[in-house]
Amino acid sequence: MNQTILLSLVIAIVVIYILMKVFVRLFVRKVVRTAFSEIGRRALNRTPDQIKLTRTDSPAWTHGPAVEQQAAPLRNLGFKDLGVYTVDKMPGVLIRMMHHPETFIEAHVYDHPRVGSWIEFASRYTDGSSHTLTTLAPTGLDRPDWVRTIRAEQGTPTDQLYSQFKTQREWHNIKPVAAEEVVHEFEDAYLRFMIWRQNSGITPEEVGRVALKWADKRAKAAGSAVS
Repeated sequence: MNQTILLSLVIAIVVIYILMKVFVRLFVRKVVRTAFSEIGRRALNRTPDQIKLTRTDSPAWTHGPAVEQQAAPLRNLGFKDLGVYTVDKMPGVLIRMMHHPETFIEAHVYDHPRVGSWIEFASRYTDGSSHTLTTLAPTGLDRPDWVRTIRAEQGTPTDQLYSQFKTQREWHNIKPVAAEEVVHEFEDAYLRFMIWRQNSGITPEEVGRVALKWADKRAKAAGSAVS
């Protein structure tokens, strides 16, 4: 969930950043900081405050085989497949939702038309916090203290990731979320995160980190194409 929000914000920042051509036109620190603040504000305005997931029986996959490759090992480990869901305000984004009834761990396997496919494991806690493990690369954006995240390498077998998450997650006060509550918990966590984000805003430093990561990724992609 939180990775979806962060990724949406990153994409919004990059789009606005390109349009404003900040690196080309701005050289004075104060002006750059003001421009970065404006980029952050516009990115938040482009990101929905709430989302609704809707189950679909005919998903229009962009990276279907990658999603299935990640989901299949989890079924063998006792995960219940809750189906594939669209996100009402994020066209093209699909999420395969899964739930383990004994460990109360959710698995969200994403299919994003621009970024690809990745997996996120999540546990909820009775104090409102959450613990996640994700194969999505760091975005450069901050997160609240009550969202704890473990990073893992893309391509790691998901059965290994599940074992890692069980070992490394906080095990006190786990919220016993039932399968039928998983989608609501996802939507609610998104809302809570966006309330925090709207209150805290996106700092110029965060925009700068996102811009640098984007520029580095573009440079590596260009280098690979040349070689």
